[in-house]
Amino acid sequence: MSENPAGHMNSPKGVALTGFEALFMVRRAPAILLPVPVSIVALPRMSESRPPDPLARLGEKIDKARAERVRRQPAVGDRSAMQQGLGLGVRIGIELVVAIVVATGLGWAIDRWFGTRPWGMIVLFFLGVAAGMLNVYRAVTGVSGPVGFRPPDVGAAASEGRSDDEDC
Repeated sequence: MSENPAGHMNSPKGVALTGFEALFMVRRAPAILLPVPVSIVALPRMSESRPPDPLARLGEKIDKARAERVRRQPAVGDRSAMQQGLGLGVRIGIELVVAIVVATGLGWAIDRWFGTRPWGMIVLFFLGVAAGMLNVYRAVTGVSGPVGFRPPDVGAAASEGRSDDEDC
């Protein structure tokens, strides 16, 4: 088919068709399929029982989904343990970052005050990292006393009949 100057399509027979009419000019394909006897085709067997109730099946599916959901949910005690772990993790992260930022800020202030740029900031940055790591260690191990502090061993001192002051 070709297009004439008026914008219409020319068919091979020379009949002018618009673009819309050309879409409806379809030739029918010859039928090649042979008829098949019904006895060869696999048809589902009819049953004497009533068809299953779709609402009952839906109810069973909902019950199964609820049971699966309850089985996958953690116990209530697990949630509190998860929250405690999350709280400890946030505490550790904040303590580490704050120690580094505060030490670096103090180093920057010392450098501006004394004109020792950049040595004060570098030294205090590493001291801040060390202090932050010490805070992380204390938080993880549960140590809350100052470095080098040892609580008195009450059980050993009481069994020997002496006080802590008599260690010398």
